[in-house]
Amino acid sequence: MLSIQRILWPTDFSQGAEHAFPHAAALAHWHDAELHILNVREGETEVRQDMAEQFPLSSGTLGNLLHSGDPPSQPIDLEALSLQQEQVDAPSPAEAIVSYADEHNVDLVVTGTHGRRGLQRMLIGSVAEEVLRTASCPVLTVRAGEEPASAWNVRNILAPVDFSDESTTAVRHAKELALTYGAQITLLHAVEEVMYPSAYGMEMADVPGPEVVERVERSLANMAREEIGYEHVVAETTIGYAPSVILDYEKENDVDLIVIATHGRSGLERLLLGSVTERIVRRSSVPVFIVKSFGKSLLPAASSEANA
Repeated sequence: MLSIQRILWPTDFSQGAEHAFPHAAALAHWHDAELHILNVREGETEVRQDMAEQFPLSSGTLGNLLHSGDPPSQPIDLEALSLQQEQVDAPSPAEAIVSYADEHNVDLVVTGTHGRRGLQRMLIGSVAEEVLRTASCPVLTVRAGEEPASAWNVRNILAPVDFSDESTTAVRHAKELALTYGAQITLLHAVEEVMYPSAYGMEMADVPGPEVVERVERSLANMAREEIGYEHVVAETTIGYAPSVILDYEKENDVDLIVIATHGRSGLERLLLGSVTERIVRRSSVPVFIVKSFGKSLLPAASSEANA
């Protein structure tokens, strides 16, 4: 299992935050981790002020949130969880969330996003996006929607692979999550066509042929054997634009969770999620577990040392 001791669930009382709570509670229960609940008060709208006055959240309120989607696959006693609740005033909720995570040595932030349609669907919410870009620990995003994503019935985990060190680390996290949920892992690589602007005076490069796909499939099979090493894994290779390939696969194959890495590192680069990861987080209809290329790894100590 992943090494998770502290989980942070920031809430602004939105639907996205509510849908994220069962995921935070389930992981806290399975890992015997502290569950930190944080509300950042920004502005004084009548609705937010009324709900903020209900803080800290009662056991009854949390119980209703826990059972708002699919019923838990096993009983979760909220009273037995180690809960810490805090409410702060801050002009920037994202900065307050990241500061809290750093100060309390949080291992995982579980946050809701603002699910919308059309052009607005591209926006996950400025707060969630800034947390994703700047938090030094992994982040699990859960999209708002009419049908909350199940926190218990995760059977198919998709791990996009680009053969970078970052994606290998994400695959290792996916393995541990699969052991937690009892899920299958699909390793997916998109072989992209090479396009040149017409100003280059060059023809479009040849579409990758069967020999390229075959080599990639062998590499994925080797990764599945070396990094996962158990039978519940599938390797898929497809030709196409990576974000589109990943999102199409998610929709067509009943994926329950995507595990993907960022490629930002430090300084200004730390603000970048990476173009593929950013598109997946913004448009995926299922929860996305983002492994950061900087900061914390949640891999068990023995696994981390063996793969160092």
